[in-house]
Amino acid sequence: MTIQSYLAQLADAMPRMMPEREQIVADVRTHIEEDMQRGEALDAVLTRFGDPANLAASYLSEVPLISASFWRRAVAMAIDVAIPGAIAIPLAVLGRVSPDTLPLVPAFIGLLAVIVGFIAYIVVGDSRFGQTLGKHWLDLLVVRESGARISVGQAIVRLLPCVLHIWWIDVVFALFTERRQRAFELLSKTRVVTIDPSHRWHLEHRPSVSVARDQTAQIQ
Repeated sequence: MTIQSYLAQLADAMPRMMPEREQIVADVRTHIEEDMQRGEALDAVLTRFGDPANLAASYLSEVPLISASFWRRAVAMAIDVAIPGAIAIPLAVLGRVSPDTLPLVPAFIGLLAVIVGFIAYIVVGDSRFGQTLGKHWLDLLVVRESGARISVGQAIVRLLPCVLHIWWIDVVFALFTERRQRAFELLSKTRVVTIDPSHRWHLEHRPSVSVARDQTAQIQ
């Protein structure tokens, strides 16, 4: 494995919009290059650092995660729902009021496409970037409980309440749980946190390489 591929896996384990992501990757690169300059083989260095995902988790454990407020999340969701709604509602109205202009079958296909597109938009946004447009505008980020990037499976589980039409039960949990997690967020082991886009990794707060290695060893 090359340094680039190792660092790519490290970066992939963290949400793309995590403010500390680039600095963590740069920090690990520096430590690897320093160890190699002392004469240590690359394979030995990477073996000691361990699995990139575990190393990312060890760094992220030092990043304070602040749970997003219920109302801030509600506004972000309203923004996300408004996007397909702006397309779906006119289609539904036109198909019902003017069936000659927009026959029922094309209207139904159009609505189905909007629904599928909305699901894909949420799943891809949350799993790849940690954000949808609504969350981006409200500076929110979806992460695992460790702070790492969530998987596609976890993103799908988060959407199940909408599919099962039990979203109101799911949402109520966020009012009473310690980290303001919905019921299906507890099930998927994910959470929504606030981020500061202007935040940068402070040298005095980042974990030392020895701490990261020790935490990685414990995880393994």
